[in-house]
Amino acid sequence: MSRFLLIGGVIGLLLTFMGKAGPSLYDYYLMRDLADRVVLDYANLPEAEVMRRVKFELNRSRIVTDEETFQLWEAKEGYHVKVTQHIPLTIEIGGRTLALEGHEEMVLQYEVGQ
Repeated sequence: MSRFLLIGGVIGLLLTFMGKAGPSLYDYYLMRDLADRVVLDYANLPEAEVMRRVKFELNRSRIVTDEETFQLWEAKEGYHVKVTQHIPLTIEIGGRTLALEGHEEMVLQYEVGQ
């Protein structure tokens, strides 16, 4: 019986973690795809039009960004985009926060462009 409780607890912790980290990972990969489109497909468009399209895509996907999350600037030929996503790796159970020391969050970065 104790094995089932242990297995159930581990599965519960994994599902809780994926419930918190999964949406952030999904948003990160959507922003990576958008960054690739900006560099490859929108390279010849004016910056105002690129920003309009980026804002539309982010709003459509309901991704909340700040100045650090999705950075876009003009490069020699087209645009350069940097995506930074902070994913919390803490789990709150019964008012306590569980985390491995030094691994409270994961930072994913992606840069594309020249």
